Amino acid sequence: MENNYLTILSQFGIKSQEAQIYLACLKLGQATVSDIARESGVQRTFIYDLVKNMVENGLLSEVEIRGTLHYSSISIDKFKALQEEKINRLESVIPEIKALVKTIGDKPRVQFFEGASGIQIALEDTLKQPQNGTILAFATAQGYYSQDQSFINSYLRRRIKKGITVKAIGPDLDINREFVKHDQEQLRETRLVDPKLYPFTNEIDIYENKVAIMSLQGELLSVIIESESVAKTLRAIFELAWKGAGVDK
Repeated sequence: MENNYLTILSQFGIKSQEAQIYLACLKLGQATVSDIARESGVQRTFIYDLVKNMVENGLLSEVEIRGTLHYSSISIDKFKALQEEKINRLESVIPEIKALVKTIGDKPRVQFFEGASGIQIALEDTLKQPQNGTILAFATAQGYYSQDQSFINSYLRRRIKKGITVKAIGPDLDINREFVKHDQEQLRETRLVDPKLYPFTNEIDIYENKVAIMSLQGELLSVIIESESVAKTLRAIFELAWKGAGVDK
């Protein structure tokens, strides 16, 4: 369970060893460097620089008692408030930052991400569209989707809550047929095609003026292309494929 705490804390910009020190100080209350090293498992030679940095960032407080420095962590509630304050500061400048990001002519904006986190970033981006939006997808339930059920379930719940519908074309495989059984409750309409004729294993999502391309097997990666002309062209290709996928064989 403690490893889970460390993972969550590290997602807020805290180094792994700093997270260990933070938790150790929470347990100990007020502690010396020796106490922290023993409780956290971090080598004492590294702790001096780490605690100094944490004091400067407001995560630890420092007090000298009989010539020896003692450290204590801010409470988890104060830690949360500190992160919320950072978010508020970020939100206050988002309009200005967005104003800096402009498309020159018809040149598309392209973002590239690697790993499972990259797939998650691309999927999260499809939820940034307005309520009751639509996603057109060449998709499959293979690969990543069958490996990270917790994120996928969370993504589905949030997509459904926003009323974002999906039209999907996928290979006619057992795993995808099982997926199709939940189409109605998950605001999705799926048409399956012969996997021998159309053996795609990646996913392409078309939404608003964006296209997300995701590699779901082997080397996980995603590319988000923001371009009205690219999205318009792929939307037309999808609609053409949709009509063909609906023809009875």
